[in-house]
Amino acid sequence: MNPDFINPLVLAYLGDSVLELLVRDYLVKESELKKVNELCQEATHFVSSLSHEKFILHLLETDFLTEEEVGIFKRGRNTKTSKRDTKEHRYSTGFECLIGHLYLNECKDRIYEIFDEFKRYVNETNSRQI
Repeated sequence: MNPDFINPLVLAYLGDSVLELLVRDYLVKESELKKVNELCQEATHFVSSLSHEKFILHLLETDFLTEEEVGIFKRGRNTKTSKRDTKEHRYSTGFECLIGHLYLNECKDRIYEIFDEFKRYVNETNSRQI
């Protein structure tokens, strides 16, 4: 199966699931939160289209992504959806598409590198807002 020939929305669907699992795994293992309600609240900092948009913009500004990864992101970003076709939603879709593509190519180390940067970015952003 070659991810280059898979609909970008399908890659985003998969990428969204991968991100959700990584976030839940991280929060359960590394946060001090013990109640499901608290975990769900904290997860919203990671799994919103706004956080995805801000983070992918950060990655683009800091040249964190390879040229190929930028192309995959743009492929997902440029795909029209039938709902909430806003800049925020398109950028979030592009980010999720990238994660889904990396997952299908079994680039787990790269996914973890991106997710480590994501954790750092979200945690820094949240601490500045407090």
